[in-house]
Amino acid sequence: MHEVIAVLRPLLIVAILLVPLERLLPARGTSRRTRAGLAADVLHATVGSLIIRFGAMLLVALVAPAKPLVDLSGTLPVWLQAVILLLVCDFIIWCIHRSFHAVPFLWRFHRIHHSSPHLDWLASARVHPVEQVVFSAALTLPILFASFSPMAVAIYIGVYTLHANLLHADTRLSFGPLEAVFTPPRIHHWHHADQVEAYDTNFGSQLVIWDRMFGTAYRPEAERPSRFGVDMPPAENFVDHLVAPFRGQLTQTSDSKILET
Repeated sequence: MHEVIAVLRPLLIVAILLVPLERLLPARGTSRRTRAGLAADVLHATVGSLIIRFGAMLLVALVAPAKPLVDLSGTLPVWLQAVILLLVCDFIIWCIHRSFHAVPFLWRFHRIHHSSPHLDWLASARVHPVEQVVFSAALTLPILFASFSPMAVAIYIGVYTLHANLLHADTRLSFGPLEAVFTPPRIHHWHHADQVEAYDTNFGSQLVIWDRMFGTAYRPEAERPSRFGVDMPPAENFVDHLVAPFRGQLTQTSDSKILET
């Protein structure tokens, strides 16, 4: 029961914050949600999240160090620990995210996240458990290695969770001058665009620095892509999303759109 509450509480908080925002400042995407798509994403946000939590805990238990290599909790102020966490974890996310686009086998899992033809805050929950277990375990390791304070970890996780959902939200919200540092929804929407000019771009999660540093930033003048999704998407069904990467079928890489087995 504790695990269920741990999944539902942040989901409810994010919904309370972002649903009104999507109504007040809508981006007015090119397609609307289907009932099947909504049902699939609700199951991803609940059942899928539970699977990810258990899988990540098991993986971390196997690879976590017996004791921290560095203890930052008692030597640095909480705000600085939170900044360090942001920089380290965001770079890890960029590296793994780029790999899941570049390697055809990994793309089989990540393409589930890109399969939605409509973006809103709940679309961020459409992720394959295998992919997210890898992400979650990778982000947990620096926390364990460096022994960050619980408050710094809570700040980072809270900001990350809200921002990750905001990036997918169907909103035209602008960050103003802060867009020079933090990724706004408009830019991440282009990462989900099913348009050749946007392929293989905008892998950063919260910060824009890594995309600019490695030449993968894409900031067009157009406010909104004309379409989202992938070619040959799996059925709008939670079970199909889980099994699709394991089927012996044709799939596509994100950048070249070349079909491979």
